[in-house]
Amino acid sequence: MNMAATAPRSSLIQLCYVRLAVSQPQSAAAFATEVLGLQAVPDKQALLLRSDNRYHTLCLDTTTATSSIGIEIADEAALDRMAAALKQEGFTAREATAEECARRFVRRALIVVDATGNEIDLVLRPAQSGRRYFPSRDAGITGLQSVGLRSRALKDDLRLWTAILGARVSDRAGDVTYLQFDHKHHRIALYPSSRTGLVYVSYGVESMDAIMQSNYFVQERQIKILHGPGRDPASGQIFLRFEGPEGYVFSYAYGLNDVEPNHHPRQFASQPSSLCEWGSECRDIPELQLPSGR
Repeated sequence: MNMAATAPRSSLIQLCYVRLAVSQPQSAAAFATEVLGLQAVPDKQALLLRSDNRYHTLCLDTTTATSSIGIEIADEAALDRMAAALKQEGFTAREATAEECARRFVRRALIVVDATGNEIDLVLRPAQSGRRYFPSRDAGITGLQSVGLRSRALKDDLRLWTAILGARVSDRAGDVTYLQFDHKHHRIALYPSSRTGLVYVSYGVESMDAIMQSNYFVQERQIKILHGPGRDPASGQIFLRFEGPEGYVFSYAYGLNDVEPNHHPRQFASQPSSLCEWGSECRDIPELQLPSGR
């Protein structure tokens, strides 16, 4: 029997936000609105930005040196089970304070550190916005789509995401591992690395035209394109990755495949074409350089 076809529904609901540690918040906010095309949220607590119907999907945080991602969990019982399993397996996890929850616009949060040192917020009831999303420029953004995470301990990080949190491996390219927890090919991609942190933050857009329009838009503003335009053979998405403030990398993506219920993880060869079938190579981000191998 194919176990993928009968796998239980994941308790992971959505990738709901990214919190970026920044030292120059005003310039980062200007980039997020004027270049990325996100909508600023008027709020006295933090620099927040919207990309869809959620209250925010990007937070620019000056109070921490550690960036993090937020994952919505189905309910209290599931979060309690995860907290117990994390403790049993030796992962660092703590309940967020009321102030930390308020800054994240969630009702409860478990702040987890993976084996690499990346911070992951497991949250309940993230805030939605009652107002229509109104972008600051016509980039065609449809929402926060996925993130790439560096992994210094791939086996243990995978154990956290799959055995404890309930994500599933959708595909691998070399040792790069794509993780799904909804109907899309992936929301998290783990990249073997010697560092911690984010490889990129990816926003979905409505069409290939939007990708190409933004390709020229960022070039006109002398923003460095790091990877693409290209197509990822595993997920089918067309992508454009470019340099952001303070060393962060942002991406637009279109056409991320749905995953069939009976999908079995595929192994793509360890070679550059497994990350871009069009031939775009990334020379500035080590994690996006697949060495030739098996």
